[in-house]
Amino acid sequence: MDLMSEEFYHGWMIQVAQEQMGYSFQCFMAEQQNAVTDAQSYLTVEQALCAGRLRADLESVRLSLTTFLRGKLQFLWLNSDERNALEHSIAQYIDAAKHQLS
Repeated sequence: MDLMSEEFYHGWMIQVAQEQMGYSFQCFMAEQQNAVTDAQSYLTVEQALCAGRLRADLESVRLSLTTFLRGKLQFLWLNSDERNALEHSIAQYIDAAKHQLS
């Protein structure tokens, strides 16, 4: 896997690498070691970057909403089952959006 492009986007580092079947991306946040990707191949570097930007946006939404649920909404007296249900719903939405938009 050869690194072809690297871009800083809304707090994420997006790396595009060339593989046998095309190009793939990985997104990293500065404070995290784990990468997120959609494990797909794209025909061009630009398509892979575009997919990486979308994934970074979706992951940002997920992180923002779950942080909000764990912080501010605890004052609304949600019990743990309600909070877990909301977090699960957010995760399902993000997963569905990833598949519909890729």
